[in-house]
Amino acid sequence: MKQFARIATLLLPVLLLTLPAIAQEPTSERPIITPEQYDVSIRVQRALNSPANDFAPTLHGNRRSIYFTSDRDGNQNIYSSSQGSGNWEQAREAGPALNTSRDEGGASITPDGRWMVFTGCERDDGLGDCDIYIAEFVGGDWRNVANLGPNVNTRFWESQPSISSDGLKLYFVSDRPGGRGGTDIWMSTRAHGGNWQPAVNLGRVVNSIGDDLAPHIAPDNATLYFSSDTHPGIGGLDIYRSKRTGDGWTSPQHLGTPINSGYDDYFSGTQLNSEDLYFASTRDGGKLNIYVAIPNPLPPGAVTTVIGNVTDARSGEALEATLAVRDIQSDEILSSFYSNAENGEYVVVLQPGRSYVITSSSPGYLFYSDRFDVPADSENDIVHKDIGMTRDIVRLLVYFDFDKATLQPASRIDLTRAVDWIKANPTVKVELAGHTDNVGAKDYNRRLSRERAQAVLEYLVSQGVSPQRLSAQGYGMDEPIASNETEDGRAMNRRVELRIISR
Repeated sequence: MKQFARIATLLLPVLLLTLPAIAQEPTSERPIITPEQYDVSIRVQRALNSPANDFAPTLHGNRRSIYFTSDRDGNQNIYSSSQGSGNWEQAREAGPALNTSRDEGGASITPDGRWMVFTGCERDDGLGDCDIYIAEFVGGDWRNVANLGPNVNTRFWESQPSISSDGLKLYFVSDRPGGRGGTDIWMSTRAHGGNWQPAVNLGRVVNSIGDDLAPHIAPDNATLYFSSDTHPGIGGLDIYRSKRTGDGWTSPQHLGTPINSGYDDYFSGTQLNSEDLYFASTRDGGKLNIYVAIPNPLPPGAVTTVIGNVTDARSGEALEATLAVRDIQSDEILSSFYSNAENGEYVVVLQPGRSYVITSSSPGYLFYSDRFDVPADSENDIVHKDIGMTRDIVRLLVYFDFDKATLQPASRIDLTRAVDWIKANPTVKVELAGHTDNVGAKDYNRRLSRERAQAVLEYLVSQGVSPQRLSAQGYGMDEPIASNETEDGRAMNRRVELRIISR
């Protein structure tokens, strides 16, 4: 059976892993380069490493947990560690749903920690000797393990998966026919809510006539790190970076020294909003160890990460919620993320150059939406946003022309959610409650708030909601939820709420 970790040849994989530390001689086909030397600090991760092979690090979006592969107990299994006061704690096996008496490894996890793709070998439902599987984190454990099926897996060898931050692209390695060399990097895509489509080869820019492996797609969904023993390099497997440009890829860039060495350097992984680059190398003692490079000399593009907790607004109890990310122009769902049922934590990754609406929904609760504008030239950013879910009242994300009751087109996103929710709860009756800040005369503000609430009502009716289930009221400046002394507070007070008045 072909082991997971080292697949530069089809023969003697275990022997290759147990050789003493000897710098790898480049193949005759490989151009030798004088690498860039970057000012990078390399730190061995002693808390994660063992006398055996430890490799394929993948970091959870919240930066407080890491998964990696090790053969410290005889088989290759998935391990995890949590970060204590700045240090990684003792690693433990990732659980029986993932690990069996055979080989598993190469975990890749969506930023919210909900989905993991990994390699499982010689399983009863396998299509080849090693296949790619998916698992779901539910109820505090990994469950619902499933083979990704024939659009991804074949009777040949599939391994080393990496899933994009939006969960819509899967990169992996295979030695199936149709490649350019020993092992190639392939990609399968899916639409939101759809199935994985037949995998395609990344092509001759990324894949060489030798072994190209260990892909890692960064959180920007455009920067691919991988390793190769044939692209111009300095010895053994070296780490490279390539970027997606339309349907193609830029020429791979060598990550230089000291990340690359004369030994095997591969299985790289980035962190959200971090300059760290984790990777594995045989440079110390011949076994694969996990290292971190600070800073990454060729970093990925910037993203905006929205983090927080989803809770019951009254009790503070953590809630498991779905957070759907929509484009504000098209109302298209771009991705979905999930909060953790145990603590309510969530992580959402937004790409630059778009405006988004993130809508949180949880059974038994009203939905809740917020808008996020991410400029095209934005830098890495973390936005903290806690979400309190309610059962009887919610602020609608609606926009009006200045000093008027005319709904702007961007209002349609949340109003569509309101229509869907009301139709899904056919016995509910709803009041639309309009509110203003304290600028202007009291009577005028009351009338304007009433007209805006009525505009929302009329839109809901136009979308098929029975008018008998709706009413509109204007409260003017009488019920502020924030101080009117600041512009931010006044903006919060200018709102239309959806209130449940009977069930």
